[in-house]
Amino acid sequence: MKEIFFGILVTISMVAKAQKLEVVNYTFDDDRFGLTQFNNRMNTDSTDYGLQNGKYVYQVHNKKKGVTKWVTFSVGLSSSTSIGYKASLTQLAGLQDYGYGMVLNAENGNNYIMFGISSSGYYMVNYGKAGIATNVTKGWVKSSLIKTGLNATNEIYVEKTGNTYQFFVNDVAVVSQQISLAKFTPNVGLFANSEMKVAFEQLQVHQWTGQAYSQGKIQPGYKPLTSLPVAARPVPTQSKQTEVYSVNFGLYKSGYGLKDKDGFRLVDPVYRNGYISEKFFIAESDYGNLFGVYDLEGKVIIPPIMKAIKASKSNGEVYFSCKSESGFWGLINQSGKTVLPFIYSYLDHVSEGHVYIKNSKGWGLVDLNGLPKILPGTVDDKAEIEKVRYRFPVKLKDGRLITKAKAGDGGKVGIMDLTGKWVIMPKYHSINSLDTNQQYIASAPKVGETNRIVWGVIDKNGKEIIPFKYSSISNQAKNYIVAEGNDPGGYDEIKSADAEKDEEDEWDDLFEGFDAVENRKWGVLTSNGAELVPVKQSMVEITNDKNVLIINQNEIVGGKEKLKNSFLIRLKKQWLAWQHMMSLNTTLLSSRAGRKDLGGSCFLIFPEA
Repeated sequence: MKEIFFGILVTISMVAKAQKLEVVNYTFDDDRFGLTQFNNRMNTDSTDYGLQNGKYVYQVHNKKKGVTKWVTFSVGLSSSTSIGYKASLTQLAGLQDYGYGMVLNAENGNNYIMFGISSSGYYMVNYGKAGIATNVTKGWVKSSLIKTGLNATNEIYVEKTGNTYQFFVNDVAVVSQQISLAKFTPNVGLFANSEMKVAFEQLQVHQWTGQAYSQGKIQPGYKPLTSLPVAARPVPTQSKQTEVYSVNFGLYKSGYGLKDKDGFRLVDPVYRNGYISEKFFIAESDYGNLFGVYDLEGKVIIPPIMKAIKASKSNGEVYFSCKSESGFWGLINQSGKTVLPFIYSYLDHVSEGHVYIKNSKGWGLVDLNGLPKILPGTVDDKAEIEKVRYRFPVKLKDGRLITKAKAGDGGKVGIMDLTGKWVIMPKYHSINSLDTNQQYIASAPKVGETNRIVWGVIDKNGKEIIPFKYSSISNQAKNYIVAEGNDPGGYDEIKSADAEKDEEDEWDDLFEGFDAVENRKWGVLTSNGAELVPVKQSMVEITNDKNVLIINQNEIVGGKEKLKNSFLIRLKKQWLAWQHMMSLNTTLLSSRAGRKDLGGSCFLIFPEA
């Protein structure tokens, strides 16, 4: 059976009493969330489904009567929460004395819950567990609550609390039942019988925990942990603001909590991990490895039901990119409101009011209403292809996105604007974010040696500023430190993605790089590519002053490389002052000259004014 998946998750508002909130009001007005269009043709399973005229339509073409089929949407729900499923649905065509309706927990044809109605005025509830069907109602029940006939809209609602399910028809409770399935399956869908055409007009899903405050919040009625000593005079925090603190409970076990600026505990150390980001407390529960978000008073913003949470800030508002228990990502704002439903395979940080995402159609960029700006599937993702273990956020900058073309468009990296057009064509191996010169450091395959990359610099229009011939380029102040020659550590090699490579192998590669002998030639170029320090030095090192560099010159003595000279240089407005570090002439330290301590025994000698 074909299935369409989208994920939905909920938040709890920051109020004294946690409330049940609507997280999806899905009206099927457009395809912004990647749903397919209704095809008006039969699929291989004798069904057709998709968006049509503001509805999600499902048609079963089977001629044999009594054949029930369904299409489901996978939703990002937690099995430990209470859930409400509400659907407005109608029958568009077909037999009126057979049922259609909502299916829940539909793992397969053996495990499911079905709540159905018929256009002739009946309802029924049944479920399957391990292939055994059980009727909750005594067959089909005649009811005056149901609006009869084709094109009549009825609303059905199911509320789950633990293993108790309550069923409603047009806001009236009709039956309640304890149902214990083999496992909780986070999906909801639409079912129909033979020769029927039915539709969702609206779908809403709610989820709630009843938790208004952080676990361990010290408040009236809560008994603080007695295992912790209570200081007679708490020590104020160094930042003079609320901070996270930790307590060691023994071998490999610590607890994290919150304390206020005066050092008093706000939240006991009941969390496995915790940190403050953008003035919110993100904490990992000691059970289930699940994360939640709290304000600095301990009120719940996002209940602890997420597998991962990443905070970002855009246009003055904080957003949380959250991964649900079932693996789908969604976006929640600082008030606890779901901004983007949990339909995404991946969802990045918010930047300039947009989010880099992956849905069922592929990678793309959407705004905070979910409207695609770069259509999913038109680009690809470099980090995913290379199977990196840690991915850096992909962010919009000045209305531009550094992204990878899909394989059919060459599979290289370029820069797209918000209209989906390439402003810098995808012909590079990688492109870094804008540097201090408002230019891009980029890499490309080395001519004649395509298993290696070389680095250069391009401007915002893609014009080459520094030629692509260096194995290393780094931006320092307004200048570039460059190296010629192959990287002895192999960091300029293009390596194919290795799914079998584990973390230990990666560390081995890193340490091998540290042991490699450096034999490249180094130098410094200006922002327009002019040579400031000739590219023939043994090494160029940075200091804690962005305008000060250390230049090393080596020589071969007895077959071994040995340091010959070391210089300190000051770079400013493209002029250069050199001083020999090994034989400093102290007479230069006149009253008209300056001296700057660089730390340790290193000093920079300024020339006379």
